[in-house]
Amino acid sequence: MKLYIATPINARKEKTLQEKLRAARHRVELLKEILSEDESFKGWKLVSTFDNPVSEDVDENSALALCVHSVLESDAIYLDHGWQGSKGCNLEYRAAKIYGKTIYEHDKL
Repeated sequence: MKLYIATPINARKEKTLQEKLRAARHRVELLKEILSEDESFKGWKLVSTFDNPVSEDVDENSALALCVHSVLESDAIYLDHGWQGSKGCNLEYRAAKIYGKTIYEHDKL
C-alpha cells in the first residue's frame, strides 16, 4: 500500500518558491517519521512529490502535474494541516476523490 502525503506549498509563509519548497520538503520528512510510527500505516510506503526528481527551478504547473501523478499511483492520500488553503492540495484532493482513493485528513486520524 502506498500513501501520498500532500502538504501545502504556496500557502506557506516563506517568501520565495524555493524557500516554500524547502520548508514543505522538511515538513513531509517530519510527517513520514510520524506516520511511520502510526500502527494504521505500518508496512505502507509513504511518498510525496518530493520523492520525484524535481529541480529547484521547476515551474508550478510542472510541479502540480508530478503531484497529481503521485496521487494517482497511490492507494490513499494524507492531507496535511492547512491543505484547504492550497491550490495544489485541493487539486490533489479532487484527483483522489474522483479516482476513489482513501482520504485521510490531518485532524481526522
